[in-house]
Amino acid sequence: MAHGPSPFGVPQQAGHRNQHRPGTDWAEYDERARMDASTVRLSPEERAPLQRSPEEEMEAHLEHIQASRPLRRAAQRARRRTKWWLVALAVVSGLAVAAACAAGAFIVLREGEPDPAAPSAGPEQSSTGDASAGAPEVVDPIASRETDAAPLTVAELFGADSITPAGAAGAYEVLETEELADCAEAGLDELADLLADADCTQTVRATVVSPDGEYAATAGVLNLATAAEAEELRAAIAAGLDGGFAVLRTGGGAEELGRADTQLGYNTYGHYLMYVVIGSTDGEPLQDANDGVRTIVGDVLDIWFVDQLNPRREVQ
Repeated sequence: MAHGPSPFGVPQQAGHRNQHRPGTDWAEYDERARMDASTVRLSPEERAPLQRSPEEEMEAHLEHIQASRPLRRAAQRARRRTKWWLVALAVVSGLAVAAACAAGAFIVLREGEPDPAAPSAGPEQSSTGDASAGAPEVVDPIASRETDAAPLTVAELFGADSITPAGAAGAYEVLETEELADCAEAGLDELADLLADADCTQTVRATVVSPDGEYAATAGVLNLATAAEAEELRAAIAAGLDGGFAVLRTGGGAEELGRADTQLGYNTYGHYLMYVVIGSTDGEPLQDANDGVRTIVGDVLDIWFVDQLNPRREVQ
């Protein structure tokens, strides 16, 4: 009986016959053997060893060693992990190549764009510069007497029998008012000399009594030419010059004002120099600026006078 081709496609040869077997026609046997045997002929390429994948090789090896079922499953899982790892590596490599191409394209496109940080002298910039150059200069209306020419009046600063600054504990009674054309009369000693030389046109002053009746004070405003001149006088007073402001002594609690030590408060507001001289109504000297003194300075200078002068600052 003839066999089929071997795994390499080589036909089996006819088997050896027992020539000593009696009753056998060996010539006829050989003829039938030559007719029935497979005669497959393969080209050199076809006779090359059969190419198998690594998975098939592994499966054949496991079959050959008669591996158990758990071992086969473990081998299959290992093959699947290897496949997924190769797929992931291929995806990551593809993304890296795509990112590199996109970055290169972006750089090439950016080379042809103008630099936004570079200055440009276009019409829009020129028109903006012209507009800012033509903007009017902001001037404080009370920085100079030229822009605030209206003289001060007693009615403007002390228009009633009492004044009540915003937030004060009560009303300050106005005992007497006065307007001086010669500002030097409002000062004493060295300060009087400075006021005589200054471009000061008027002093408007009044004597008041505090809401609690413990203090009497002469408060006034000097009308100077400019804010700079007012600031120079303020600095001279702060430097400790000889003399000070004269008081307006009167009845009603201010009979002894200025006969003992007093406290002075002062400040500027535009081209105005504001001041207040404070003493005790009982004639006792004021050695220190106590809470009562600080309250009067805040009420009269920083609140009342500023509120009365502030309308002059409004731009018409």
